[in-house]
Amino acid sequence: MAGVITLFTMVPATPALAIAEPTEVSLEGIVIFQDLIDDYDFLAIVPYNIAFITEPDENINETYIFQMLSSDNYSELGFMLASPSYNGGYGPGVVAFYFSATTNMTWGEDYIFRVQQNPTYYSSPQYWDFLIGDSNYSTEDDQEAALKAKIVDSATFLTTAFETALLSQSESGNTILSTYGELYYLSVIPGLQTMCPSLFSVQLENPDYTKRTWATTLADTLETKYSGTFVYDFMTGFAGLFEMETSAAMGIFSLLLFVILVGISVWKFKASMLAAFIDGYTLLLLLMLMGMFPMVAAGGIAFCSVLLGGVILFLNKA
Repeated sequence: MAGVITLFTMVPATPALAIAEPTEVSLEGIVIFQDLIDDYDFLAIVPYNIAFITEPDENINETYIFQMLSSDNYSELGFMLASPSYNGGYGPGVVAFYFSATTNMTWGEDYIFRVQQNPTYYSSPQYWDFLIGDSNYSTEDDQEAALKAKIVDSATFLTTAFETALLSQSESGNTILSTYGELYYLSVIPGLQTMCPSLFSVQLENPDYTKRTWATTLADTLETKYSGTFVYDFMTGFAGLFEMETSAAMGIFSLLLFVILVGISVWKFKASMLAAFIDGYTLLLLLMLMGMFPMVAAGGIAFCSVLLGGVILFLNKA
């Protein structure tokens, strides 16, 4: 990364306060990412260091402005204020610039990042320009993973500078931001939880609300499961005795087995009516999956049973 430092003097519009000059102003490790929220969006992660022998009483978001300029130094593309969460924002920290795809930022283009003193606090404000180029653009295929690696690297370094743990481990053993890390980086990079959900203990996803379509394919398949077999021939003969459809005969035969099982459970095994009904309904479900009992009828019995059971419980409570 090439760095160009330029100084200039201007007359402030308002009376300036006396603030000491920094001992160091640097932007190192700038990385540009894309395709994080939308295709062709643009995110610049800009680590900074603004060091003082004695830090000012005013926070950094009052005294310094971070700007992004076109390479010709004529157009301001955006500006940001640093977070004063730790040490008033002085020393090492991070700022970020995000542009949606509609901004039409050019991938691989040279840009200037400027650190500008606020003329309200500096009678002779200075600025420091840092030129970035093609080498500052992430070339990883997985931009989200590359962004996570950059944030983890930054948080590891800032944990020491802030004397606060910005990282922790998830239950599955993955490195994620701690509560303090989440607060800091979300203030620095709005939308980070959407850009890189794997950095967070609670992850944001975009659920699919596509309306599902339903079909009766399974039910239709079950109805013809025994076509051409001896079971179907037997039930067809049984249905012929009562002049009914084969499917209806299968349903009646299943209900007959249901009544027999309920009766045996109550009479032979002294089961309660509820337990006997559950046994019988389990048999009906098995017969349904075997293609003997209609799926619609099984659902209707279940619905009516729940409704009746609710009424009985309500009356008992009353």
